[in-house]
Amino acid sequence: MNLTVNLERLQANYRIICEQLNGGRAAAVVKADGYGLGCVEVSTALAQQGCRHFFVAQLSEGQLLREALEDVEIHVFNGAMPGTVDDLIEHRLIPALNSLDQIERWAKAAAQRGAELPATIHLDTGMNRTGLGADETAMLIDEPWRLDALNVVHVMSHLGSADVTGSSQPAEQLRRFEACRRQLPMGFASLANSAGIFLDPAYHFDLVRPGVALYGGNPHPDQRNPMQQVVTLTAPILQVRNVAVGDFVGYAATHEVTRPGKVAAIPVGYADGFLRSASNTGIARVGSVQVPIVGRVSMDLITIDVTDVADSELHPGAPVELIGDQVPIDEVARRGGTIPHEMLAALGARYERSYVGRDPSSPTPEQPKTRAARHPSSPRPERPET
Repeated sequence: MNLTVNLERLQANYRIICEQLNGGRAAAVVKADGYGLGCVEVSTALAQQGCRHFFVAQLSEGQLLREALEDVEIHVFNGAMPGTVDDLIEHRLIPALNSLDQIERWAKAAAQRGAELPATIHLDTGMNRTGLGADETAMLIDEPWRLDALNVVHVMSHLGSADVTGSSQPAEQLRRFEACRRQLPMGFASLANSAGIFLDPAYHFDLVRPGVALYGGNPHPDQRNPMQQVVTLTAPILQVRNVAVGDFVGYAATHEVTRPGKVAAIPVGYADGFLRSASNTGIARVGSVQVPIVGRVSMDLITIDVTDVADSELHPGAPVELIGDQVPIDEVARRGGTIPHEMLAALGARYERSYVGRDPSSPTPEQPKTRAARHPSSPRPERPET
């Protein structure tokens, strides 16, 4: 089983995103081990392409990435949780402060050290998930001294429905974010995720935060995908057997054979992140032929109907494409009743991962001048106009 990540296409996707911007910058969201593709490998390739801002979810992800990349900004979405402050500071990680409690905790650490600490302020503009709610935001606006000990690098929010055609939520979130920015003008502004980048330039601000689009996912599923496919998942045929009309395939006999034919077993299952919800709905590719997944996806196996495939391509070890140019990740996700984000993040550890395209160890090209996180001993930067 081989999971191939095309780093050249990943870099091309980053360039496609940058081309959408008018002077703004593009970060990279590399949480969940780079959406299942290898955080260090994809981040190194993106840094070679000029990316200087990276976002992870958890402290441990930031620590791992810092060991690989010394001179980039690394932001932690979960923020300054209790017990994490010393590690955040030691590894020069920038927390996204999601509450007044986190702001107080980070400001206290700054005061104890006698130095400003970099921070991102996360405002909730309508998702009701993480970030300062309207009441906390209003208190922060009334009491800006709460930020005096901090170097606010970014003020951010997150779009909840930018990929939903006809939704009014993005425009309302944009209105709320702009209102907050007028009263909290410090740092750079960041709102757009993958879908927001391709929604309208009004959502771009100073920094966009693409995630799934970098890895080939369609930012707007109802439109043509502008991104290149990054992931190819192949697995060998394990066994081929003849089946007759009336035979059943897999657990619970959910697929009944309606014509004489052949079924092939493939050693991939839900233990490898190939979702069980793809049972009897998914597709694969054997040579030039698209074939259906039949029967239940089990822990270690899936079964495909290969009746229409030439016998010359049906032997143990013959490759089957489960994700790739012929079976795009968006189509795999759609047939499994989910989104490409989940498909990518679920990819298991049993695959042999390989990376093609640009060598992650090759020299980094000259980087564009972008604002790196300021060391606590450096002077505070001027606040940009809004």
